[in-house]
Parts: sequence; structure tokens; C-alpha cells
Amino acid sequence: MNLIFTKSFLLFLLLGLASISSKAQSMYFNYTDGTNAAYNLADVRKITFVADEMNLQLLDGSVYSWNVSSIGHYQYDENPLGVDELLNKANLWQVIVFPNPATNLLNVRYNLPTEDKISMAVFDLQGKILIETNVGERTIGEHEESLDISTLPAGQYVCRISGQKNTISKNIIKQ
Repeated sequence: MNLIFTKSFLLFLLLGLASISSKAQSMYFNYTDGTNAAYNLADVRKITFVADEMNLQLLDGSVYSWNVSSIGHYQYDENPLGVDELLNKANLWQVIVFPNPATNLLNVRYNLPTEDKISMAVFDLQGKILIETNVGERTIGEHEESLDISTLPAGQYVCRISGQKNTISKNIIKQ
């Protein structure tokens, strides 16, 4: 399928569906690597496209990014999902960054639905990489890494956790 048509259709579908009903709605994605994700559209702040990458920004500040060509199938449902249902219906790439605000050490806990090669980075709000680390290959399941942010001045930053096909960004505060 034409990549430009796919991106345009996805954006039209997501934005159009969110506006035509007062009911909460859910969107399911099945990726070409066999993983899945599900989101309540009421939790979505913004959807953007940069080249062939789709960025889904949630109201909590999390940003999920993936290549449009990695989406094998997507489906819309007018029924909202609870958190437990979302977790049961999808192999979500879950990430928790704590403590937030942090002083010297930032912990990143994540749960991988498939094996993946992980890297982490901290950016300033202008997009400049300040800290970058290659974590390496990780197996399916829960993992926890720590980032030393003691050299950063107090302020707001973005922590990005990347795999080979997925990227999640979390807003952080350094005290």
C-alpha cells in the first residue's frame, strides 16, 4: 500500500473517529513483528507524522513512535477500554520513569513484549542529546535501568527509551 496514502488515511481515521462521537473510543494496532498495542482515543493529545514515522502523544506526556510500514493492521472500536483490558488485549511496551522529579539517578522500568535492543537518551527541550547510552539486547519481560543525571542542571527534560521498532518518550524534571 502507498505509504503516503496509509499515513493520510490513518490520520483521517483517528481524528475523524475521535470527533464524530461523544463516546470514548479505542484503537488497536497489530504490528508486522506480531506485537500489538491498544489506546483509548480520549487519552490521545496529538498525532503527528514526520517522514514515515507516526507519533502518538498521550495526555500524560508519553510519546509513542513507530514506522507506519510496521503497522500491519489497525482497528477502531467505539467502546472504551479500561486499563486492565488494554493490558490484556495488547502487548504494550510499558515504561515507567521514576522518581520524577529526580535529583541524581533516574530509574527506567520497562516491560518488553518481544526481545529487543534498547537504548536510552535524555534531551533538553530544544532536542539536543545530553545523555545517551546503549543498554543492549534485552529479553521478553520486565527490566530496570538507571541513568546518572547528576551532571544536568535543574530543569525539564525528555527521556527517550528506544528499541529497534518502538520509541517511547517521557517528560522528566531534574531538581
